[in-house]
Amino acid sequence: MRQSGLALGGFCAVCAALSSSAALAQDGGMRIIFGLENRLEFSRNDRLSVPATGSNISNATRLSFGLISNREIDQLEFSASGALIAENGTDGPGTEFTFGEEEVTLSYHREVPAAVFDLRASYRHDDVDEFDDDLAGFDETGTRTDSRMEARLETGRTSSIGFALGAAYQATDYQDTTDPDLEDSTEASADLAVILHASEIATGRIGLRYSRVEEEDAADTRTDTLTTYAGLDYSLSERLDLSAEIGYVESETEEFGVIDRTTGPELSLGLTYDMPVGSALALLRITTDDDEGQRETFEIGRDLETPTATISARLGVTHADEAGTDLIGRLRVDRTLPDGTLGLVLERRTSYDDEPVLNSLAALSWTKSVNELSSISFGLTYEQSDAASERIEQVSFGASYHRELTADWNLDTGVGYRVRNDADGHAESPTLFVSLSRDFEFRP
Repeated sequence: MRQSGLALGGFCAVCAALSSSAALAQDGGMRIIFGLENRLEFSRNDRLSVPATGSNISNATRLSFGLISNREIDQLEFSASGALIAENGTDGPGTEFTFGEEEVTLSYHREVPAAVFDLRASYRHDDVDEFDDDLAGFDETGTRTDSRMEARLETGRTSSIGFALGAAYQATDYQDTTDPDLEDSTEASADLAVILHASEIATGRIGLRYSRVEEEDAADTRTDTLTTYAGLDYSLSERLDLSAEIGYVESETEEFGVIDRTTGPELSLGLTYDMPVGSALALLRITTDDDEGQRETFEIGRDLETPTATISARLGVTHADEAGTDLIGRLRVDRTLPDGTLGLVLERRTSYDDEPVLNSLAALSWTKSVNELSSISFGLTYEQSDAASERIEQVSFGASYHRELTADWNLDTGVGYRVRNDADGHAESPTLFVSLSRDFEFRP
């Protein structure tokens, strides 16, 4: 089920609860959160299809569970959520009952002066078009399951020589899809580094990174990538820090039994300067990719934080063998108002999906407190994906009202409207929703 409009779902609520609870749990102990939300949504042409499809009514009852344990040397966070969904109108006549929107996350962090250990695992099962903001794949049908596990250990942090090693595995599976380009895949990766603590102002590292990606497509594509690198973090002065890393990439891709090899440099050179308010930075990156070839990117940036506003700005230029030269940048402004907040995001970036793609984004958000128990919010977003094969434009608007009915129960209601223009034509989709939610929090 697509959560269109302003998605103020139960999982978002429990994530906010977990974040606030993490802060409250800093004094140690364990905290448990149970969440319950029922959301009723009406939408028309919710997949922005051309020609337009009919109306859709859905009711999702979402249950969530969160656990946070915070002790002196380790922290544990666990969350799980899922929804029982009754939907009428999306895939045919009649009402369909499913259990979906499942998500499980686990993170564990343990730290002592000489070593640190991190473990993360996640599982998510949902509609394909709910996983990312790729405009080109917005109206895909079917479901997708992502699972991932990663671990990292660093030792010798108080010695002159230390070691860091990590490993990760992730898998993506598609079910009942109609797009032949959506193929199951797995990726396994590992890295090993020797860390040299030369002095209080200089730290060096030498290491290896390896990854293998396997795709279940007609070609049985397999890609092995090995990177050798050396890096240095150095304080040039009390305010100026240097971070540099140089490496060499060897990539081997096998399709239909034919092997194609790609080699090239990788470079990252960054300078950070602490200013009286915030910091300034400059970054040069060179990467090598088996699809896109070599890409060079240079950026300058400024981070500024005041009592009422946070500003982050980046401006740069990037060049690739396949795509040519493009201007990129990002501006994010978050301002606190006397009775609410105001946010602005402007972004221009490049990506590669079988062809060069230029992505642009402009988003404006505003929230206002009506009184101690209620608030309103508005959001407006413009997105553009420009490629040789297709140009996509989408405008999304949303307005919502939030009210605390009691100390535990919350009411959210709102409307949304989306307009999309692509190679198929023009599509529109209005949405109306109302939801009731409650969180139960306690310490065992």
